[in-house]
Amino acid sequence: MSITSVIIYLAFVFGVSTLHGKSESSSHDQLVQKLKTIVIPEVKFVEAPLPDVLTFLHVAARKHDPQAIENPQSAGVNIVLLTRENPPPTVTLNTRNLTLGVLLGFITELTGYVYEVREQAVVVRKLPPKKKKQFGGPLLETEIYELSEGLKRRLSGGP
Repeated sequence: MSITSVIIYLAFVFGVSTLHGKSESSSHDQLVQKLKTIVIPEVKFVEAPLPDVLTFLHVAARKHDPQAIENPQSAGVNIVLLTRENPPPTVTLNTRNLTLGVLLGFITELTGYVYEVREQAVVVRKLPPKKKKQFGGPLLETEIYELSEGLKRRLSGGP
């Protein structure tokens, strides 16, 4: 039996992830998978404050998580709002049958926030303000140079 055959056999017997020292996916990968698989049937927000919208998504994610039947303790997704504004930004959105990840993308885009998937939670936060450029770029300096007659002729295309 060749070494290649042995490696292929071991990959099938123990699983490729075991060969890499990982027997199950990390909680980050599981959370990313949940964002792709949890489908919220209907969302209707009219000028709803962002904290209320995220609370609704948290509850809806628990309710519509396909894994809730086999493991109710791990159903849903933890969503944490790190930036608090007064008054909070509002969301107006009307959708049907979108995944949780797509909904979070729309909501954060509408409010000027971003979301990131961390180890056991999705964190929603405001982007820091961008620094404005002064006069469209760096300040320019002006200098005057004397040119020789020969250089002037060559630059102007003359003899």
